[in-house]
Order: sequence, then structure tokens, then C-alpha cells
Amino acid sequence: MLLFAKDITERDHKHPEESESPGLKAYMEYQRKLYPYTVVRAGLDLAYKELDDLLEYIDNDHIPPPGSSRQDYPADPDAWYRSRFPWSSAFLKMEDMHFALVVLVKAMDSFRTWEKAGPCHWPVLYDAVNNIVEVYNGLLAGQPEKARDIRLSNGVAVAFDDFINNYWPHLDFMIFSRPDHPHERHRERKEMIEEAIRNKMGEGLDPILALKAIAAGFGIDPATQALLARDPLKTGDLELKEMGFASAGAIGHYDAGTGKPVIDIDGDYRKNYSFHSPRAAG
Repeated sequence: MLLFAKDITERDHKHPEESESPGLKAYMEYQRKLYPYTVVRAGLDLAYKELDDLLEYIDNDHIPPPGSSRQDYPADPDAWYRSRFPWSSAFLKMEDMHFALVVLVKAMDSFRTWEKAGPCHWPVLYDAVNNIVEVYNGLLAGQPEKARDIRLSNGVAVAFDDFINNYWPHLDFMIFSRPDHPHERHRERKEMIEEAIRNKMGEGLDPILALKAIAAGFGIDPATQALLARDPLKTGDLELKEMGFASAGAIGHYDAGTGKPVIDIDGDYRKNYSFHSPRAAG
């Protein structure tokens, strides 16, 4: 199983302050209606199917393969890839992303161990979840009977921004880039890192050297630095790190200043509640 900031298999967390705050209680009731594991797993399934179809099409000289159930194929596969998977495509070629999806699906199907994702995996997971949430929320609004085939929740639209705030440990792959959602939970860390980079650039360093100069203070590992520098992938970059069965099931959020992961489930829900209404899906 993949490690996220919170245990992706936990669906019934009760916040100790719910009785004191109707708003927080409503927020937690919304969280309990989500199926977090299914959100991730269904997103990976959709991403794999779409990308696998496209690679077969490309390998078949841009002719639909025999027996394909897909109705149409993009005239420009590269443009489609960039549009459909904007963050993944910024760092990974189609073939590398396809391999990453295989690795991630295998990990999600394993319930005997916990595995930690690397820098290359987080943008892939981000795009996959974003795409399935858009599909699911659209079906809920227009064809609710079809939404039951996916069932990412117990009948509520999934607030993508809030989901990322709760389950992603950081968004370091977005350093140097403009997020497409507020992601308030991760904004402080991102802004502190970028301000530190700008200060180093003011001393004459180029952006990549400036990033390396400040990385240790924020817990930015070398693999993330290589990813942001668009360095060629190294052997093992797309593999997961096995953490063992004794893991707590969560890696926590990265502290904005120290760069160390912190696990405070109740405090984190309280903070994310301050950013989002349980009905503000999107």
C-alpha cells in the first residue's frame, strides 16, 4: 500500500472537536463519505487504460489496434498527453509514466507492506486523481446512476483541492510552477522555498543552483532536485521504497520550515477545514 500524508485506508476518523463545532462536524462527515483508497485506485486505473491505449495506437503506426474499444484517438498524441497529464508530462515521457503507473497500481493492490512514493510518482498520482475526480463529479451531476459504477464516495462530489491538501505530503514538484488549484495546505512551504530560491538568485546563482543551496534546510531530497532540474531519470527513480508492515500507514505533511514530516491528524483536519467548505467540490 502506498503511504500518503494520512492513512489512505482510514474512512471513519472522528475529530475530538466535532461536538464543539458544527462546521467541523459537517466537514468530517463529508470526509467520512469519501472512499480515499478508491479515489486513488480508480484514478490509476483510468490513467493506465488511457495511456496504454495511446501507446498501442502509436506502436501500431497511428492506426487503431484490432479489437480496440476506444472510439477515437487524438490526432496529436504528444499534445493530448501534455493536456491530459499536465504535471506528469512535464517530467516524464509517456513510456516512463506508463511504467510508473504499473508500479503504483501494484503497490495499491498490496496490503501486506507500506511503500513510499518518490518525487516522480507524486505528479503522476496528482494527474490521475484529478482526472478521475472530474469524471466522477460530472457523472454525479448529470448521470448519477453511472457514477455508482465508480463510487469514489457515498454520493457526494469530491473536492479535489481538499483531497490533495489532506493526502499529499507536499507539492514540491510544483516549485517554479503555478498551481492550478489553491492548495492552501501546501502554499506556505512552497512560498517559503521559492522566496529562499529568489534570495539565492539575488546573490548570482541560477535557479537550479539556488535550489540546491537551500534544499537541505527544507528537506528537499536530491531526487526532487533532479526532477525539478529535468535531469535524465536514473535507475530506481520510478521504483518505490518499501517501509515495512510496521509503518503507521501515513508519512505526514512536510513542515514548512524544517522540511520534516509531521503526523498530526486532528490538527491537520482542523487546518484543512479552515480552507474548505465540505460542499466546495472542484
